[in-house]
Amino acid sequence: MFNQNMQQNMNMMNNNMNMMNNNNMNMMNNNNMNMMNNNNMNMMNNNMNMMNNMKMLNKNMAQNTIQTFQANGVQLNQNNNQINNNNTAKLKPHKVGLENLGQTCYMNSSLQCLANIDIFTNKLLNICQNINQNTQQFTYAFTSLLLQLKNQNENCKYLNPSGFKTILGALNPLFEGNNASDAKDLILFILQRLHLELKKQQNKNLNGQMNFQMQELISLNENKSLQNFLNDFNSTNSCVSETFHGIYKIELKCDHCKKTKYSYQTFNMLSFILKKVKECKIRGIGADNFDGIDLFDAFETDRQLENLTGENMIFCNTCQNTYPGSTQQSIYQLPPVLIIVLNRGKNNQDFNEKFNFPEVLDFNEGNFVASNKNKRFFLCGIITHLGESSSSGHFICYCRNDLNDPFVCYNDTQVADGIEIDEGMKCNISNNSYEKRTPYILFYHSF
Repeated sequence: MFNQNMQQNMNMMNNNMNMMNNNNMNMMNNNNMNMMNNNNMNMMNNNMNMMNNMKMLNKNMAQNTIQTFQANGVQLNQNNNQINNNNTAKLKPHKVGLENLGQTCYMNSSLQCLANIDIFTNKLLNICQNINQNTQQFTYAFTSLLLQLKNQNENCKYLNPSGFKTILGALNPLFEGNNASDAKDLILFILQRLHLELKKQQNKNLNGQMNFQMQELISLNENKSLQNFLNDFNSTNSCVSETFHGIYKIELKCDHCKKTKYSYQTFNMLSFILKKVKECKIRGIGADNFDGIDLFDAFETDRQLENLTGENMIFCNTCQNTYPGSTQQSIYQLPPVLIIVLNRGKNNQDFNEKFNFPEVLDFNEGNFVASNKNKRFFLCGIITHLGESSSSGHFICYCRNDLNDPFVCYNDTQVADGIEIDEGMKCNISNNSYEKRTPYILFYHSF
């Protein structure tokens, strides 16, 4: 009997202990869950507050920028996000540098050149209040940095671009970390990414080019080919394509049937190989008379007829067989802002040659461009490079907004006024003197 009572008491104690443990566990779980929920809610609230603060900051900065533009005579139409092109007033280049995060001078020079192209920045800042941070993440980061550059007071000498750099590296492994890279590759990515996020129809391809099947169906008729291309091009435009995209015309001729097919393609920069330009120039005039090359030599080389034989023969859809042929590309239309890349040879040996580039680039003479639109340009930006390769060494840029304005030199955090366009272009900053020989990237602005 005693044992039976003891057993009952033990069972009751065990039950009580289980109940206590369960109650304690429930209380602990509830407390922990409440604490976790409270922490999560606090974190969400903090994030929301940060986002709201950022949006408010951008909105205020955008409004300040608009007021600054209007004070300088640039009228912005905020109802339809268009610029009043009747007003030709231009802003002066800003005097704010960018901190070098390691080997990021290539990024700083690229950003400064793009930030000083007024017809581009005006359009971007017009729409900055409507940018969606989730679907237009890169545009949001780029415009935020642009707003900071345009709104800093005279006491701010430079900015830290690490926020933009983080987004850039996350979207493209080529620019991860703070290692050296190529300014040309970065500019190409920036323009493509902005266009992708801002273009009207997201179901179209990136460069507004027609698909291959469409080219084949209409390519025997030059006018029809152009019209169909322009319809597709205009349906996918953005402030990027409106500013930087030009149009190539490509002719492909079959030597067997003698028929020529036409296609059109967009470009956002022209790239010339200096070694090829030099060889073509020497073949034309002879090595004894060679005294360097210039920008028009590069345009001449770019549109030369190329014979397609041997392994390069073409398959002709009309003949339904492979035959020798020829191809020739020419510029149909230049963009309002023309970016020209002068490709370096191995170890930059092509950059020791004399190279002439004009302050005013006039295409009214000669047959370089078919369209009558955008024929005269002034030099508004230069990226020059010191070093052994385009992905190492040091990048510096020079910017201006008008032909009659002096250039502003941007060397990371250091900003200085004034250089002269001559054979020995120099930029004196502090105790260092950087000599410009052949430029790497040129920016020309139509006028």
